[in-house]
Amino acid sequence: MMERSVGVLSFLLWICLVCRTAELCAALSDEGRALLALKDGVELDPNCALADWDEEDADPCSWFGVGCSDDGRVVVLALKDLCLKGRLSPELSKLVHLTTLVLHNNSFYGVLPGDIGKLQRLEVLDLGYNNFSGLLPPDLGDILSLETLILRGNRFAGNLSQVLYKLKMLTVIQVDDQFPSKSEFIKTLRGVANAKIQRHLIEHSGSRNNTDERDREKPAPESPAPQSPPPLPPKSPPPQPSPPPPPASSPPSKSPLVIAISAGGATCFLIALCIIYLYYNRRKKEVGIMPFMAVPNEQLPRAPPTGIHTFRRSELETACEYFSNIIGSFSDFTLYKGTLSNGVEIAVTSTTVTSAKDWSVQDEAHFKKKIKELSKVNHKNFLNLLGYCKEEEPFTRMLVFEYAPSGTLFEHLHIKEAEHLHWNTRLRIAMGVAYCLEHTRQLNPPLVLRNLNSSSVYLTEDYAAKISDLKFWDVEAKTNLALEDSNDSSIAYKFGIILLEIISGKLPYSEDPEGDGLLVLWASSYLSGSKPAKNMVDETLDSVPEEDINKLMEVIRSCINEDRDKRPTMTEVASRMRLITAISPEEACPKLSPLWWAELQIISV
Repeated sequence: MMERSVGVLSFLLWICLVCRTAELCAALSDEGRALLALKDGVELDPNCALADWDEEDADPCSWFGVGCSDDGRVVVLALKDLCLKGRLSPELSKLVHLTTLVLHNNSFYGVLPGDIGKLQRLEVLDLGYNNFSGLLPPDLGDILSLETLILRGNRFAGNLSQVLYKLKMLTVIQVDDQFPSKSEFIKTLRGVANAKIQRHLIEHSGSRNNTDERDREKPAPESPAPQSPPPLPPKSPPPQPSPPPPPASSPPSKSPLVIAISAGGATCFLIALCIIYLYYNRRKKEVGIMPFMAVPNEQLPRAPPTGIHTFRRSELETACEYFSNIIGSFSDFTLYKGTLSNGVEIAVTSTTVTSAKDWSVQDEAHFKKKIKELSKVNHKNFLNLLGYCKEEEPFTRMLVFEYAPSGTLFEHLHIKEAEHLHWNTRLRIAMGVAYCLEHTRQLNPPLVLRNLNSSSVYLTEDYAAKISDLKFWDVEAKTNLALEDSNDSSIAYKFGIILLEIISGKLPYSEDPEGDGLLVLWASSYLSGSKPAKNMVDETLDSVPEEDINKLMEVIRSCINEDRDKRPTMTEVASRMRLITAISPEEACPKLSPLWWAELQIISV
């Protein structure tokens, strides 16, 4: 009997062990096993980052670098800067709920798994600065939800455009300049940028907290305006007892005609007051200074002696919708749009570094230098620095700029869905850029704008130019390279390319199949005179004076002269451009700029 009981007990224990094992396997599921397969492919983990990835731990959501949704699905895998070395397991494709995959700055090598296209919910894919090679999997182009793709710093091969042309949601892409077939891929940027504009418009017409200021200047869409409900018929008053006759001293009751005249006069008076009020507000808006009471002192940022304001992180967090309002994501910073409590719209750049231990003394020196350099620029055609945020807990380094609501010059020149720029508007933008560059070159020391192109020229509500320098810092500044970018000849050359874009409406990389990709080479036959200059003008433009084109071509020829020493200074360029366009610095400036930084300085005195 005893032996039978022991046998039954052993059988029950065995059943419990089997159930426990089955329960553990079920808990890990395909996602847990996929993560363990990824770990198995890692040959080197010097920081023991994946030490807690253990099959005995039933909850992979507690593993390092793994983020899960409320229902326990793996949605984030962030393994950045860990010096991991190995190959990616094909099991990665089983993480079908993944929205973010970041493997930035490791040593993964080999080809990407061919089934990566099964990650149909992926929005961010950052493979930058590894050792991946070979062809991109064709299925990568099937991830239609992909918004951010970073491939820079690898050794991929093949035709980029053939893989990625279907990614209409893509808003951020970083690839190496030497990427094969990059010139072909430039042709697909139009479609990618189109999607970016459409997505931007959808976001701003939905639940975002601020209506795009640009829409206020454009004609109203042909949709019926919301109508007030029809007035209800007046209710008959309840019967009242006849009032006693008025005393002799009471004035006689007014006739309906007198009442109507009085009501009409009152209405006219109110309309006149409204007109005066609107005119007054319009005048204030044109002047650009908000009324003193519009910005109470308790809402003002603290002002250090430099005149650049220090913001609290909590202020910027509220302004940027708890840092959810992302309008750009780059390798070293994230760009947010925000609205301060006083209604001022801002653009905020934040370093991607989130820990003080990863922020070196050199990084802090560059951060301070950036603030010092930008604080010297006070030009109406520059996206001026308003302030910064520096806090240690949580670690924060942010720069706060003006916000230009109408997108970039690149978008308006090369994207058909964007607002069409007429010839006079283009000339005004070109003059704004010229005057601003003249100003930055006259600073001591001159401001170095290494990233000057049509994408760095933002536009205000009234389509005036605002040159930006949003990059958190320049890689060249950290390595003391590319010093030639700091001189006048290089700035003049870049301005000449922008002017070519404005006239031709063509991308910096030409789409002409007979050319070799560069716009400046495509335009060489027009610049040399072998083809009529008027034939290179953007065909969407009407009534462009041929005399203007010929004179502007002379400016472009001088700016892109192969002999650097013969290129003009920006002062000379601005002077020659003014003679052609007859647009003064005041006319090139934004008419509706809030001049917020100036107002704050006035109030804080």
